Amino acid sequence: MSTSNVTESESLYPPPKVAWFACTILFLGCALAFMDRGIISLFIIPIQRDLHLSDTQISLLVGFAFAAFNALFGLPVARWIDGGPRRTIAAIGITVWSLAASSCGLATNFWQLFLGRVALGAGEASVTPAGVSLLADFFPPRRRGMAMGLFYAGTFVGGGCALILGGLLWRRLGDRQVALPLLGPVHSWQVVLILVGALGFVVAPLTLLIREPQRLEGGRRAATGSVPLAVVAQYYRRHARTLAGHNVGFCLQNFALHAAGAWLPTLLVRTSGWSIAQAGATVGAMTLILGPIGTATAGALADALARRGRTDGKLVVSIGAAVMCAVACAMVALNPAPGLIVVALGGLMFFGTFSLPLGPGALQEIMPNAMRGQATAIYVAVTNLVGGGLAATTVALLTDFVFHDKAKLHLSFGLVGAVVCILAALTLASTLRAFRLTASERQVAPHPDRVPATATL
Repeated sequence: MSTSNVTESESLYPPPKVAWFACTILFLGCALAFMDRGIISLFIIPIQRDLHLSDTQISLLVGFAFAAFNALFGLPVARWIDGGPRRTIAAIGITVWSLAASSCGLATNFWQLFLGRVALGAGEASVTPAGVSLLADFFPPRRRGMAMGLFYAGTFVGGGCALILGGLLWRRLGDRQVALPLLGPVHSWQVVLILVGALGFVVAPLTLLIREPQRLEGGRRAATGSVPLAVVAQYYRRHARTLAGHNVGFCLQNFALHAAGAWLPTLLVRTSGWSIAQAGATVGAMTLILGPIGTATAGALADALARRGRTDGKLVVSIGAAVMCAVACAMVALNPAPGLIVVALGGLMFFGTFSLPLGPGALQEIMPNAMRGQATAIYVAVTNLVGGGLAATTVALLTDFVFHDKAKLHLSFGLVGAVVCILAALTLASTLRAFRLTASERQVAPHPDRVPATATL
């Protein structure tokens, strides 16, 4: 872009090379986070066997143990992010969760693994608020969609690599015990968890290479320092309709994605008779390919609508994606032939990715700079507590206590996914007007203490 086309407000943002370098490092952090949190889903069957766990117990490890403490630590970490050195906080978080991820490989019973997942969730409380806050100060509004798309592509690159790398290591090691120095004999799935967790000690130092950008608000320099919680609460009360609709709508849309992350490899093993390595390679390849394409497509569509003046473009795109996800989940519930079920899962993987960059990206449009980290943490907390904490368990409870048949996992998963995606589309559609009003207000009064009473929703 030539200098003549750069607006005065955009001149305060860092140069594109600096911004995209930072976005790439943050992408690596996001990818690592989802590798560490998602690798356990590939080894549900051997973990259940070796630790003697039920579907409900394993769902608590995959969902609740991680999600509850990720939410608990989210707000205090986000307040630190909103007033402190964001890159340093991100590096500390990566180090903490990498230690926790490796410790999961040392677990020998349910409670040890539960505590490891708790620490993993606490450490990962930094990654999304720090990334969203930094990217909002690296990129002007009309270019944030693609930046957020790349950042959240890490979700699927990490998840896909976890499944593919985990499957390859599992095939290489075999289903056996491996003697490790100082640790003695451990199961092969434990070796994989330890190795994947150790990757964080490479990524954490890279985060410190990011140049901390100046904080901006509406194209102007923003005041630094933490905003009192009373001011944050007042802003939430004033815009309750917008923020509640946003949080609930995107949470419901992510509910299906959390269920998919927990159960897809096991679903293919149980319903289609695939091996763990085959299921991991298939789901991993779909995640690795369709995930980044989906997040990039979502960002591009949102940016296109933003250039046309649609301040609610991120919600509009998400509504369409939620409808397509509902269709894909309904197909899974019908248990089609193996080829068709892969097509249905591919559709879910592609359209399900849309909510990841668009949910936090929409918050960038309606939240003051000094509240973006906290707003993101609240949103992530809601999503993790409801989606991460309940999605895997809801599917498991239907399988265990309603259908009483592990082979009907596809039916439990498909029904849950279809219902929540339809509810997500309806909730976001009912929020469009309120969102437009709040976004318009932010353009007129970019500071949280200068909101005109006439704009109250």
